[in-house]
Amino acid sequence: MKSELEEKLFNFGMKWRIGYGFFRILFGLALLKVVGTPLIELFSALMKHELVEDPSDILYSFITNILTSHPLYITYFLALYFIFWGIIDVVLSYNLIKHRLWAFPASFILISLFVIYEAIRFSYTHSFILLGVILLDTIILWLIWREYKKLKLSTVK
Repeated sequence: MKSELEEKLFNFGMKWRIGYGFFRILFGLALLKVVGTPLIELFSALMKHELVEDPSDILYSFITNILTSHPLYITYFLALYFIFWGIIDVVLSYNLIKHRLWAFPASFILISLFVIYEAIRFSYTHSFILLGVILLDTIILWLIWREYKKLKLSTVK
């Protein structure tokens, strides 16, 4: 019973990672289209419909002020980061579902390194969203580890 639940959670987690990976790839490709664009321009274009309804929107004014005083540009790094991690997520998660032994240690190492990076970032940002991502990645790591142990035991028999 417990093993069956873990199997379902493992499959769900891997399918979620595949979907999330595809989202990252698409997001990265979309960012490539706007590389070098000042973030203020992108934000203004996205919020144009809000300004028609309320030209003195407080949130828009606040964010515009921040982006004007701290000009940020969408860079290749950000776009390539999303594409790279998206591809890694999709490839590894697909191979984990297929129970390919090489994918288990590779996934465990890469996700562990990413959790360490997230923990370091959390120490600076104290973001509850990032803490949730760390928790979710830790659960995924645990599920991968349990599935790997189960798979290794079944190949020994």
